[in-house]
Amino acid sequence: MDANKLKVLQEIGYKITSHCGICESSDLSADGWGYCNVNTYQHLKHSEETSRLSIHRMGSCGRFKLNGLKLTVLGLGTFREFVDE
Repeated sequence: MDANKLKVLQEIGYKITSHCGICESSDLSADGWGYCNVNTYQHLKHSEETSRLSIHRMGSCGRFKLNGLKLTVLGLGTFREFVDE
């Protein structure tokens, strides 16, 4: 990365915030929608005891755990240092 670009990004406090798209607990489809494998709930209309929580890749919660492989797939490269875990 260009040294001047890096300096500006650091100066402005640039961040890639934690989100379901890079969380180890997400199970997402190509359109960004999917399920959380940690958070569940009891669905009022269904008979199963618990249901997986529907989520979108841009969301996040307090149980976020970074998945390094998902970062690699996204191709963040030198921007990795800006990921806010």
